[in-house]
Amino acid sequence: MRYFVTVVVGLLVTLAVTAQHRITGAVFNEKGQPLPFASAFLNQTTLGGRSTESGEFTIRQVPAGKYELIVSYLGYEPQLLPVEVNADVTGLKVTLRPKPGLLKEFVVKRNAERERWLKVFYSHFIGESTLAKQCRVLNSEVIDLEYDAGRQLLTASADDFVILENRALGYRVKFLLINFQYNMRSGYTLYYGNPLFEPMKAGNGRQQRQWEQNREAAYYGSTAHFYRSLIRRELAKDGFSVQKLVRKERTRDYVSPSPARQDSLGVKIQPPALFSRSVSYLYTAQLPYDSLYRPDGNGFSLIFRDHLYVVYSKEKEDRLYVAKHKPGQKTRPKEQVSVMSMLAPEVPLDVNGNIGSPVDIVVEQYWGWEKMAEMLPLDYKP
Repeated sequence: MRYFVTVVVGLLVTLAVTAQHRITGAVFNEKGQPLPFASAFLNQTTLGGRSTESGEFTIRQVPAGKYELIVSYLGYEPQLLPVEVNADVTGLKVTLRPKPGLLKEFVVKRNAERERWLKVFYSHFIGESTLAKQCRVLNSEVIDLEYDAGRQLLTASADDFVILENRALGYRVKFLLINFQYNMRSGYTLYYGNPLFEPMKAGNGRQQRQWEQNREAAYYGSTAHFYRSLIRRELAKDGFSVQKLVRKERTRDYVSPSPARQDSLGVKIQPPALFSRSVSYLYTAQLPYDSLYRPDGNGFSLIFRDHLYVVYSKEKEDRLYVAKHKPGQKTRPKEQVSVMSMLAPEVPLDVNGNIGSPVDIVVEQYWGWEKMAEMLPLDYKP
């Protein structure tokens, strides 16, 4: 089975400066009436708050940089505003419009069919890793699920925040889920939305230290670590190797792949592990940096072609990953192997290693297996 995940989390640039600023504004409806207790936060960070009874909000201790400000209110379409912070940003006026149709009541249906699809949703949204076992959704009643049997497609959405308590990393994540799709026929998973991370209060010092250790383990070897290592040109030092993987469609009379072999050009030909109708060619040489990205104004652009075959050698696979993908085999966890491709000719990458268009990146294998349980705020630094 193939495992893909594309997560849209927006753009954030956090500059390495000590100055911190405020963002202030007010939230109104179409009639100009203030909306109290609306959520205002910076996408995929720990920075945010709620509006007062007069609709005013303040976000404090914001480092200089570029952000996406998300403003949401139950029953209204959320608004996304790009914000660049070099000093205090004041006087923002945000107008929210009602969502089409009537605001429905949330009814918790404790029937076997809903519980079954909730479990499928959790496994592809939260994940099935060791960290995922310590996560739980606190308000499953806000999640709308729909299954199309003809297309074998499970979709989910929510009118309010999906509140995920991650007791492995010490965050309560409020995820504004816009769309979720899991195609059972292809194994493709896509979800996107806007998360706000709220650090949980540790019960004691030991728990806080464990959270910090788990956060570091989640960060190292992740896509965020890879991007930052890439622009520093320290991939090998940080434990990453990157090779080119080319996939080609099989001919109709292609019966079965031959065992992995290496030809005279140093190309390793291996049986396809991800696509039943394609064969994969893995080049043994490490890709040069200039073939992966290039400078672009104040940032960079990813420019690689075909697929990247990425191996992270400083951490082994989760045992649950091995059990899932190699059932019945006495296989020990090995180095983490992931595959990455782009859906656009170029994808922007800022100076801090944050992707400007995450929807254009597709990850498979280990990175595709990791889900919300491993997600950290973009402002996290180990």
